[in-house]
Amino acid sequence: MRFYWVLYRTALKSIAEYRVDFAVGVITAVAMQLAALAFYWVVFTRAPALGGWSSMQMLFLFGLTALVLGFAEATLNGIWWLPYYIIDGQLDRLLVYPVNSLVFVLLSRPELHALGNMTAGAIAIAVAWPSVSPPLFALALLPVWVACGAVIYTGILVLVGALTFRIVGPWSAHLFAVHQLLNASRYPLSIYPRWLRTLLLYALPFGAAIYVPADFLRGHASLLGALVLPPLAALGTAFAAKLSWNAALKGYQSTGS
Repeated sequence: MRFYWVLYRTALKSIAEYRVDFAVGVITAVAMQLAALAFYWVVFTRAPALGGWSSMQMLFLFGLTALVLGFAEATLNGIWWLPYYIIDGQLDRLLVYPVNSLVFVLLSRPELHALGNMTAGAIAIAVAWPSVSPPLFALALLPVWVACGAVIYTGILVLVGALTFRIVGPWSAHLFAVHQLLNASRYPLSIYPRWLRTLLLYALPFGAAIYVPADFLRGHASLLGALVLPPLAALGTAFAAKLSWNAALKGYQSTGS
């Protein structure tokens, strides 16, 4: 654990060295969140509620999704660089290190623009909190839900990212598809078709860590579900991600294969 902590701190320092890049990244992240909120504002100037969710309840969903994205980017973001590691041959070097290759990849490239997403998410939740009126102990559960959501998001990225071992070229379009599915969690799952609700709640369980807790806080779901489903979904996704990573490595034949 000490080694991985040193690795993560070193990665943070190397990225923080480029101050202009850091500032531009944070501003861009905030601008993207504001663009999403602009659409939210347009919707609620036309309708008082969406799928039974009020504007403030929806804002809470926005904030929780932004916090999940930001925390994942700040900690376990390295999977986005996997296509470049394979093309450049860096993965070959990594595989001879006496470390867990997946953990090494995930921790090696944190993104400091995550601070923009986390700030926007925290502000959205702070604005929505009084109107949602959740119980006081929910403040203690909020970091748990964010951490579970980040693990689920990263785990799904790893599951899909394992396809990179079979795709020739430095492309990450398949990873962006996962990112867009996470963004779907900004809206209540109840407004989506049944197949998409099932996908986002069970197969790719973003909703387990975002929708279910938010639904509990507005008084429409059980405390048991809000306590149990996020950790279970996170553990299951992490286990499946590790299995897919190990299976992909077994078929890996080095750069140029």
